[in-house]
Amino acid sequence: MIQPANIPADSSTVIGDDSMRKNKYFMGISLGTPPVFNLVTIDTGSTLSWVQCKNCQIKCYDQAAKAGQIFNPYNSSTYSKVGCSTEACNGMHMDLAVEYGCVEEDDTCIYSLRYGSGEYSVGYLGKDRLTLASNRSIDNFIFGCGEDNLYNGVNAGIIGFGTKSYSFFNQVCQQTDYTAFSYCFPRDHENEGSLTIGPYARDINLMWTKLIYYNHKPAYAIQQLDMMVNGIRLEIDPYIYISKMTIVDSGTADTYILSPVFDALDKAMTKEMQAKGYTRGWDERRICFISNSGSANWNDFPTVEMKLIRSTLKLPVENAFYESSNNVICSTFLPDDAGVRGVRMLGNRAVRSFKLVFDIQAMNFGFKARAC
Repeated sequence: MIQPANIPADSSTVIGDDSMRKNKYFMGISLGTPPVFNLVTIDTGSTLSWVQCKNCQIKCYDQAAKAGQIFNPYNSSTYSKVGCSTEACNGMHMDLAVEYGCVEEDDTCIYSLRYGSGEYSVGYLGKDRLTLASNRSIDNFIFGCGEDNLYNGVNAGIIGFGTKSYSFFNQVCQQTDYTAFSYCFPRDHENEGSLTIGPYARDINLMWTKLIYYNHKPAYAIQQLDMMVNGIRLEIDPYIYISKMTIVDSGTADTYILSPVFDALDKAMTKEMQAKGYTRGWDERRICFISNSGSANWNDFPTVEMKLIRSTLKLPVENAFYESSNNVICSTFLPDDAGVRGVRMLGNRAVRSFKLVFDIQAMNFGFKARAC
């Protein structure tokens, strides 16, 4: 690990746990004084972090015991609410398109977050001491204290790694001397992954492409230029690829591509698989195959490559496909209209066990397969 002695990178363990929520990845943080441990979802596709709070009054969910205690701000001697006229409150309202949100009686900023899945969190913006796995503490960490949460998991909440100053990443990164983060999500629950904020290990086997800020949204993106199945380019106008960028979203499982690209991918994959004795599934928006011989052979499945600026993301078979049910193997790719129309996303299934590097300082995105 390349890092200065006085300002080291901060590292944490990453786990997957379907009992808390399928296809999500978690890390531990502690909030308050005394510190309260919480297991939170890692999300590069959002910015504001939040946890469910004890004074949840409207829509609450059952938090798993192993996700930690529900945070009670009134039990923390270092907690304070964020005022309505502060830069943090005004900036957050502008970024989240919240026209107004304030409890004037006690000058408390209100946040309102809504995700593409339809889930949401609403509550008060607060500040408290954040303690990380390395025992490093950050005072006045800004986060949401959720009091109205429509959430399908049973972990404590979500930490955002987006581009804004109040994201978890940007607040923690102020204590390092290099603006970057990297992680590796494990493929199965037998292994642990890792997440590092700050300087990262320089690996000659890393492939690099340009990292891009996604339009006016606080997300990171890459530019796809082409796509191949078993080395053969899809039959599609290359301009379609460059019409949209692809958000790298750790909080989303599947990879969403524009519908014309999906249709061409479906055609190419189906041609390859039918020639090997597989039947295409009935769902038009999900590419699945069933073996006519009764058992699927992973060696039958084609390779998928996504050509990027300066490099090519070559997906191992276990990243391009997954077992949906007994003997049914599906592609991790979906059309954009199955998610948010017009938005392309690289989800975590396609890059599990990859080391991913978001080098914000150099605006580069690095990747290496089978790293954890």
